[in-house]
Amino acid sequence: MRRELSESERSRPYAKYFYQPMAPVSQETIAILKKGPIDPALALAISERSAILKPGNLPTEIGYCMMPDGTGFCAMATRMHGVTPEMIDWWFAWHGLESLRYKIWDPDEHFAAHVLEKDLEHRLDTKLSYRERNWGTTDIVDESAGTDSPVLYISFMSPADFGYDMDRFKAPNVQTAISANLGILEPRTPLATFSHVARVIPGGIEMRSRFWLGWNIIEGRPARVLEKVPFELVEGIAFHSPREYANLAVILPRVYEENVNVIDDIADFSHPPEG
Repeated sequence: MRRELSESERSRPYAKYFYQPMAPVSQETIAILKKGPIDPALALAISERSAILKPGNLPTEIGYCMMPDGTGFCAMATRMHGVTPEMIDWWFAWHGLESLRYKIWDPDEHFAAHVLEKDLEHRLDTKLSYRERNWGTTDIVDESAGTDSPVLYISFMSPADFGYDMDRFKAPNVQTAISANLGILEPRTPLATFSHVARVIPGGIEMRSRFWLGWNIIEGRPARVLEKVPFELVEGIAFHSPREYANLAVILPRVYEENVNVIDDIADFSHPPEG
């Protein structure tokens, strides 16, 4: 359910995006998801995650399932017209800094966000590219992914630290990737790892996402973190992800144009230490 903005949030120029109707998810995606879980044999194993860097498509580009070992898998693909890889890098460096920026991504299911205090200097370092500003930093977020989710941490890492085969990490197959481990903040409980991989298509990008629930990537290798993943969490992410990316595809070109040249002040984002 959409929560009303504070007076301070309403005064910000990008508050207008909060009041727009959510962009619709493609009927094709909805139809695929409504068929229910896919055959686990068609899922991308976490050990084979670099396969997403190859040209073409994988056996499953949209779908979800429980794996035989008790972990979960989700795949999503969203065509984002008018969006560039540079916009994606900027968005992930920018939106986690304050709650309103996170809310406009999905006003119905995103409620709050901030960057860990210790990571703010890195996230706002203008000597780094937007892509590099994310690496090694953590967002704290409050959202609903079809379940009554607690506050989560999302710890981002570089493609190399995610364990990708960097010989494959190049155009035209992939231009950028946003990869992270996530879990419950308190008590700290690792839940999953994910990667959003963008490649250029005519008129925009295709964002191809993979979630491996019950796993983290630690020192470049998969590490099991949950013995049994709740099916409700897998299904919830499968239906939440296309919502947020369909909406981001619509708002990002304008949000980027209006804000990319605005320099953020670290003093505006101070928050009590956590994590």
